[in-house]
This record gives sequence, C-alpha cells and structure tokens, in this order.
Amino acid sequence: MYNKLSLILICLAFHFGMAAQQQLENAGFENWEFVNLPKDEPTDWSSIKTSDNPITNNAAPMVWDQSTDAHSGNYSVKLLNISTFGVVATGTLTNGRVHADFNPDSGYVYTQPDSSQWNTVFTSRPDSLTGWYKYYSVSNDHGGIRAVLHVGEASLPERQTHDNWIAEANFSMPAETKDTWTRFTVPFTYFSDDTPEYILVVIKAGNGTDAVADSYTLVDDLQLIYNNSGSIPSEDRNNITFYQFNRIVHFQNCSPGMFDEAIFLLVDITGQMVFEKQGLAPAMTIAASIPSGIYIGSIVYRNGVVSKKMYLE
Repeated sequence: MYNKLSLILICLAFHFGMAAQQQLENAGFENWEFVNLPKDEPTDWSSIKTSDNPITNNAAPMVWDQSTDAHSGNYSVKLLNISTFGVVATGTLTNGRVHADFNPDSGYVYTQPDSSQWNTVFTSRPDSLTGWYKYYSVSNDHGGIRAVLHVGEASLPERQTHDNWIAEANFSMPAETKDTWTRFTVPFTYFSDDTPEYILVVIKAGNGTDAVADSYTLVDDLQLIYNNSGSIPSEDRNNITFYQFNRIVHFQNCSPGMFDEAIFLLVDITGQMVFEKQGLAPAMTIAASIPSGIYIGSIVYRNGVVSKKMYLE
C-alpha cells in the first residue's frame, strides 16, 4: 500500500503546486476561435485584423495561419510578413491588443486593463520564458518574442517610460533559417520587487518596422519556468538521489534490494502520471514518445519519497 498511497499524494501535491504557477493562456495554440474573418485566430491571442482601429482592420492582410506543423499537439501558429501597398505588415500576435496604423512606426500592442478580452491577469514571478520555434529568414530579417510583467497599462514597443514594468524577457530569433523545431529560453530581468498585475506578450515574424516581406516563423509550446518555486514532497532517510541527462535517469545510493521494490514515476504539469516502472536499474531511459517538457520525477520506496523537477528535451 505504501507505494500507491505515496504515488497519489505526489500527484495531488504536484498538481496543486503547479496550479499556483501561472502559465500563458493557450500557450500551445491548440484552441482557435471564429472572429468574423476568413481565418480563425488562436483563442486568447489577437492580430492586426482585430486591432482597435476598424479602418486599418479592413485593409490589413491576414498575417497568421493555423499550422499543422506542430512541435506537439495538433497545431502551432504561423506568422508571416506580407507586403501590401508598398508597406510590409509584420506578422504579429499578442495576448493583449494591437493598435494598428497605416504608418508602421505608430503601431504597437498593449494591455487594456479595463477589458478582460484584451488583458491577461498575472501575479506570479517566473524565472524565464521558454518555447519552440522555426524561422525562415529573408535578407537577414529576424523575428522575436517579448514578454513584460507590469502593473496598469503597458505597451510594446514602449510609448512612454516604463516605471510600471516589473520584469521583461526578450528573445530575438537569429537572422537565419531554422527549419527544425528549436527550443529557446530567455530569462526575465526584474526591475522591481512589486507583484505584477498583467503579462503582455508579443510574437513577431520580422524585425519590427524593418521587417522583410516573406520572412515567417512558427511558434509552439510557450511556457513560463519557475525554478525557485513549487512544493514537492520529499522524505528520505537513505540519501537516495537521481539526476537526468539526455532522457537517461541515473540513480545514486540505491541498495540492490531497493532496485527491486522501488517505483519510479513521472507526473506532468496537469498532475497526470505519464510513466510508472517498478524495479529500478542504475540507469533508466525515458522513452522518446513522452513529449518534451517539465515533469516531476519521483522514487517511491518503503522508507521514503524522493522527488524533483525534471526537464525532458
């Protein structure tokens, strides 16, 4: 009974611990919604076609697409720079709202605090932003992903001083083609100890107002990383430990008898167990069929439980 009870406790503790660690909405771009356009937009994200300017909405091209070329799941989002009337419209997506203008220098994205449709409430302090992308660059163009934690109103690029910014993470895609799914990780730089109210994210397929036509990017599985938070149950009297590298889990300080009776398990960020194996070996390979991401790995045995966060490439 000790093993099953401990397993349940680990799953519950991890599930509720991760619930406190806020994530971006629809960060895997699996959900799409009809917005009175020929193409659906990803739910909880908006484009230059649903900006706050009805005049430019009608004239703006559709610079996004629902792509079945996904890092995981069924879909990713594709953003494309399109030339129209001699002006390059940068492929742009935001979890806030777009302010569009016929002069690209006057455009920006922003959080609208008085409308839940155009803001993402966020009160956590993540360490970094990570995700997966492909990029197809034209003439050394480069896209990017930028996130700001803030209080009150905020915009990207900034239209005013940003004294209300709490932190910023800014990833610039290399000015080269990446035709395989590539992981990026960028830290948040904190400017204040205050608690944020919102998170504003913008994804672009080109270098702002200098974007080059026909450059495009695919983005999937955005995730906020919390290296210093999350309560994981761990009780051990025998100094048992383990570590993972390249999907091989190495166990240390395990007695021969422990290898027979102990259980190793993985729990994902939803609290679901994705892997369970009774009986250990000095090294154990995690199958490639288990998706990349953050998990809790645990050894459950008669004298205790040892758990830690693991990231599988």
